[in-house]
Amino acid sequence: MENIKKYLKVKTAVVGIGNTFKGDDGVGPLLISRLKGKTEFFLFDCGEVPENYVQPIIESAPETVIIVDASDWGGRPGEIRLIEKDEIKNFGFSTHNASLRLFFEYLQKQLPSVNIFIIGVQTGIRQLMQPLSPEVDIALNNLVGFFTEL
Repeated sequence: MENIKKYLKVKTAVVGIGNTFKGDDGVGPLLISRLKGKTEFFLFDCGEVPENYVQPIIESAPETVIIVDASDWGGRPGEIRLIEKDEIKNFGFSTHNASLRLFFEYLQKQLPSVNIFIIGVQTGIRQLMQPLSPEVDIALNNLVGFFTEL
């Protein structure tokens, strides 16, 4: 994630995607709630429907958009990975693949010079009404530290 630091300016939107009722799938929205009041970045808790937040994100006129989402690439739970936006077309790393593709395409069309990054957190538990796994909770705390130190 060090390589994205140069893109992080005040005009950065951090977008959390996921369902907090499904264990580790809620890592994105939980990050947004833990960052409130601790950063000057624009924060968007999109839940499971990022496409519903495209217009507010566009209106914030960000230079960089960072999407944080639960992912599954077969890594170990809690592993954090910077995922290239083109990878979303090639394999099913996210639980929100179809809507993320549309989300990216529309953002790029409306904000052609925006930098878009995806931070994926490998899931462990995704069952309904389960808490975060300990590994993903540690990853979440690391992400909070990363964003608040900037």
